[in-house]
Amino acid sequence: MQKKRIISLVFFLLLLGNFVFSFIQYYNTPLYGDITVSVLPDEEHVQKLLDDPFGLQVLITGEKQFNPNRYFSHLFLKEYFKNVPFFFQKFAGPISSVYLSSATIKVTIQILFIFILALFISGEKLFSRNFLLSAVIIAPLFQIYGYWSRMGIVDKSVAYTFFYALPIVLLMLFFLPVFNRIRNKSNLKLFHYILLAPLIIVLPFTGPLNPPVILLVSFFIFLNYWFRSNKNIKIVLKNIPKTIYILLIPINLLSVYSLFLGLFDSSFASVAIPLTRRFSVLPDGIFSQLFHSLGFPLLLLMIGVNVFLMKRKNIPESKMLIQTLKWIGIFALIYILLLPFGGYRPYRPKIIRYDTFIPVTIGLIYFFGTSSYLLLNYLNKKVKKTYVTGLIFVLLFFVVADFDGIGKNECEKTALEKMASSKEKIIEIPKDCFVLSWENKFDYQQSEKEAELINFWGITDKKILFYNKQ
Repeated sequence: MQKKRIISLVFFLLLLGNFVFSFIQYYNTPLYGDITVSVLPDEEHVQKLLDDPFGLQVLITGEKQFNPNRYFSHLFLKEYFKNVPFFFQKFAGPISSVYLSSATIKVTIQILFIFILALFISGEKLFSRNFLLSAVIIAPLFQIYGYWSRMGIVDKSVAYTFFYALPIVLLMLFFLPVFNRIRNKSNLKLFHYILLAPLIIVLPFTGPLNPPVILLVSFFIFLNYWFRSNKNIKIVLKNIPKTIYILLIPINLLSVYSLFLGLFDSSFASVAIPLTRRFSVLPDGIFSQLFHSLGFPLLLLMIGVNVFLMKRKNIPESKMLIQTLKWIGIFALIYILLLPFGGYRPYRPKIIRYDTFIPVTIGLIYFFGTSSYLLLNYLNKKVKKTYVTGLIFVLLFFVVADFDGIGKNECEKTALEKMASSKEKIIEIPKDCFVLSWENKFDYQQSEKEAELINFWGITDKKILFYNKQ
């Protein structure tokens, strides 16, 4: 009993160490761009969206609008950075408060991802030994710098974290009790409905990724009952619990509506490319996504090793788990083929990128975690010793790869400190020093919005414009 407690404590400390290190990494990450237009909405784009959250004006006028199905992502970003930095200013300086706010939301989202996946993998309660083991297995795969460019889930940009990672983790939170109902046949309680009801409205309007994922996952849930009921449609419809109908029907209807609104997105309309061309660059995008760096090949290699061992050792549940991998593959294929229909972005020239790939990445991490967890519980001592050694080596490989984030925002911080102490109305900052931006600003007039937000946070006592040295 004492040994089990010590093991649980070790797992907990490893997990805590991962989260503390992640927080430090996030704290030292630049803010990057697209934050100002949401926190201080411009009348032409974001404010129009905030005034019309469900796109009713789009339906009435037929006019295109900026991000018409991303209302809640913009709203959450706006409210968070209009309020949370001032909370941190109670015990930190204005500059630190902004980075603390950014690091806090990022590490919170990362913890949610890991905890939800660990609950799926172990099927046990929070902080049980098996839950902690599951979390320790998958935690190093959440790359902040190392292999982030392909495996990234929590974005370096805090704005994009609200646009991609936050919606996906909330969607996982929504499906957690649904899957528990299917897997364990445990009834949903009243508090589940109270918690999930708002997400039915929120999730379809957090961006372009959630609606197709909702529709695909719901379809696979139907197929699950279809195959279990000998493909008899009447039995299928009867066997699906009413609780699932109550949750999935409205969120699917809103998801279809959200996809329709997406057709009226005005973002980058001037640089759009034909659908056939979007499909033509997709294979190159897939290859780049999977084989650009060592992260994904190593993950796929470990998945292959796990499948091999499960088949060779005739481990219980392995057949069902390998079947799950096939469904993940089918989901990934359909999802990837749908991506070109989502439009074109010049910063995503090959259509597929780490951010649009998040649902597939999560699926692969889930399978890796579940299969590794299963092998650790069923392998005999001799094979288990070799397997554990290999698993630790792989996880350490990911950990070491991620030791690269300290001091990344030093230039941005220095520029903000210069603004805070400056008595001038316009200052010069170094070239390639991006302050709340993706690019150099050689004309100080281009920094108007950033200067306004910096002043709003109390970093400066007046609006100080800036430009990059040429």
